[in-house]
Order: sequence, then C-alpha cells, then structure tokens
Amino acid sequence: MPVSPRKPAEKRPVSLVAATEASFAAAEHLTGEHAGAMKALLMLAAKIDAWNVIVVWANEDAADSGGRPLVPANDNVSISAYLKGMEQLGLTPSGRAALDKAKPAQKGADVVPEEDKLAKVARLRAVSR
Repeated sequence: MPVSPRKPAEKRPVSLVAATEASFAAAEHLTGEHAGAMKALLMLAAKIDAWNVIVVWANEDAADSGGRPLVPANDNVSISAYLKGMEQLGLTPSGRAALDKAKPAQKGADVVPEEDKLAKVARLRAVSR
C-alpha cells in the first residue's frame, strides 16, 4: 500500500511543550528546587505532542482506507499525569489556589518569629510537667 503524503496543517496548534514553557516562564514562584518536576513535565508534554501527531497520521490513513485508526486517540494516562504535575507546581487555577492558601501571609500574623516558637515550646513543656 503506498504511503500517502501528509498534508501540512493550515493552522498548527500550539504545542504542549511550548505552552508548558510559557507557564514556567510566567510562574514567579518556581525556583531551582522545581527543576526536576519541570523537566519531567516537559518530557511528558513532548510525549503527548508526539502522540498527537501519530494520531493525526493514523486518522488520515484510516480516512484514506475507509477503516478505523490503528492507534487509540490517547493513552488514558499521560494527560491526567501532566495535569496533576502542573497542579502540584501551582500552575493550574486549583493548584495555585492551594499554593496560595498553604503559604503564610508575607507580613501577616501567621508569621511567627523563632523566639516566639521557642517560648511556646517552653510553655508547653512547663504545662506537661
């Protein structure tokens, strides 16, 4: 069976890798300690992008032959894993809300000086005796 030439996309969608890199660039809270998770997400985004190309090819081949695509549209794991990783880095609305809720106020009453913490420990020890 001859291989049909691939038609160039009229309007290419933004790749997930590019969108992920844009999210990283816009996130001021990410630091070097996030590098491993960020790299893993970029690798996963690249895998998803590559799979999407394969699916387009399979759909074109199926349309040409009148059959069904030979590959599934997705792998049922990668996109949910990607979204979970983005959420854990605070790069989704719910992830960002959880991150903001978890961090104490910059100059608020939740920030306790170290000497106050030690005084509290001393008081608790005195009560327990």
